[in-house]
This record gives sequence, C-alpha cells and structure tokens, in this order.
Amino acid sequence: MRPERATVALLALALALALPAAAAAQSLPPGLLEKAQALPAPTRAELQRHAAALAAMTPAQRAALEKRVAQWDAQLPAVQRERREAWQAWRALPEAERRQLRAAAKAYAALPPDRQQELRAKYDALDGSERRGWMLGPVLGADYPKLHALVSQVPSDQREALLAALRALSPEGRDDLAVLAQRTPPQARDALRTELLAQPEAQRDAWLRKRLRR
Repeated sequence: MRPERATVALLALALALALPAAAAAQSLPPGLLEKAQALPAPTRAELQRHAAALAAMTPAQRAALEKRVAQWDAQLPAVQRERREAWQAWRALPEAERRQLRAAAKAYAALPPDRQQELRAKYDALDGSERRGWMLGPVLGADYPKLHALVSQVPSDQREALLAALRALSPEGRDDLAVLAQRTPPQARDALRTELLAQPEAQRDAWLRKRLRR
C-alpha cells in the first residue's frame, strides 16, 4: 500500500469508530468497517482518540493537517523511519525528561544561527550508535556508551522494565552496572539483567556495589 493510501485508510478507520454504526455503514465499505471493529481494544481506543481530535478541528486546522500528511508522505522511507523512531522514543520518556528536552530545544532555538550549526555538526559527527543512545533521553543518553553492552540487545519483554530500573539508579549505580556489564561475557548478560530486575528498587545500588566487589 502506498504511504498516502495507508494514511487515508488509517483516518477512515478512526472516523468509522467515532461514528454511529449506521452512519459508518453508509460512509465506509463493509469490509473496511468490519476491519475497524475487529481491531484490538487498545488500537480501537487510540483510533477513537484520533477521530475525536479530527472531529474537533476547524477547516483550517484540517487543511494544515493534510499539508503535514502530504509532507510526511513525500519523505524518503529512511527519513520516515528515523522520525517515527524519534517520536516513539519521545513518548516513552518520563515527563520530567520531556520538560528538560523542551527547555533544551528552547535554549537551542535562541542561539545565533552559527552556534546552532556548530552544535548540529557536532551531533551529526557522533557515531550512529551514540545518537541512538541519546534517544533514551538526557539521563540514560549520557550513560549509553558505557551501558551499551547491556542495553543494545534487550529482549522486548524486559526493555521497558530495564530502562525504568536504569533511570531509578543513582549515577554511581549506573557506573557500577557499566563496569559489571563490561566484565560480563555476552552470553551471561541476560542473566545479569534478570538478576538486576529481581532486586527491590531501593536495594539495587547496594546490590550492584556488593556484586562489583566479588
């Protein structure tokens, strides 16, 4: 399916879920309506939220949205993928870190253009892995290079819990964990992650310090 067609289908599904059944049946093909009703409940709820937002828009706001959709569809798939990953990373951040990033963006926007270009060049010169690490936010992004061995290949069912545990550690605790991760053979890192998550949150720093002294 072409990108613009996928976008239209998504919006159609959202509108179908927001309309009374009779109106939806008149406005959408039966097959599309059936697909909308067959979606998992969380997906239906998200589409309903999108539909409510669309319904509340003025004609000018809808026109602006259509323009942004067209701009998105015109981008290369690699650019779309990068921006999608950045958006998903943003949604996963704690609100306190989002506030930090908003403040940083505001400060960046206030800089002279030449200083902005200088900072952008420094960012672009970073290794790709390090740039991806910064997508974890200002807390874990700074520590990502030393935690890469533990964080880079996390089972999907552990990732959210692991990131929350890392954010809750003290800076000293993350330093200790980084040393442990570097000392641990790759095949034993799953066990290290599992042991870390098994510790009560308040005791993880002490557990890491004790484990490091073995």
